[in-house]
Amino acid sequence: MANTNKNLNSFFNVNKFLGSFYSHEDIPYKEIKKECCFVGRSNVGKSSLLNAVTKTKKLAKTSKTPGRTQSINIFEINNKINIADLPGYGFAKVSKVMREKLIILIEDYVQNREKLNHVFLLIDAKVGIKSSDIDMLDFLNDCSKEFSIILTKIDKISFNQANVQKNSIISLMKNYKKTFINIYLSETKKNNGINKIQKTIYKLSEI
Repeated sequence: MANTNKNLNSFFNVNKFLGSFYSHEDIPYKEIKKECCFVGRSNVGKSSLLNAVTKTKKLAKTSKTPGRTQSINIFEINNKINIADLPGYGFAKVSKVMREKLIILIEDYVQNREKLNHVFLLIDAKVGIKSSDIDMLDFLNDCSKEFSIILTKIDKISFNQANVQKNSIISLMKNYKKTFINIYLSETKKNNGINKIQKTIYKLSEI
């Protein structure tokens, strides 16, 4: 197990930021054929999770200000797979025009990015699933995109509360049988659950 974790960390430690883009068409073509993405509500912890997965504190810029990410940020991992950090949705303090613009950007990327083979939908364990998350789930299902749920910030709630959230989501996923793959619980301060997410992304790079 120790060697497996060491190999995984070595794999993810080889990484670089490729750039920020405002359309999937703007992303330069590379020979890398695989890509996954992190998507979720504003301030759900997408950038923090990316840093935890890559064992790099500053690969993705984190901010306590919701709505900071407003572009598609692409990160290359070991010349094998890209991870896209997408803008957050559902942030009330962003103008209606900007909210709609970001949703269009996210949906256009997810629907039309040929390299994308998996979507990780992040849900804040403290907040639970909101209507905007249901909209995203419906969208992913409609365009037949396989996805997994990542419950973030589980250190902010009790063990029992985390299990209630997990079971509630599993029950909801009965409506998304054709596209739902798995659910993960995570928190980035102590790296709980990060290893399982690493393993999944590594497997995606091999497909």
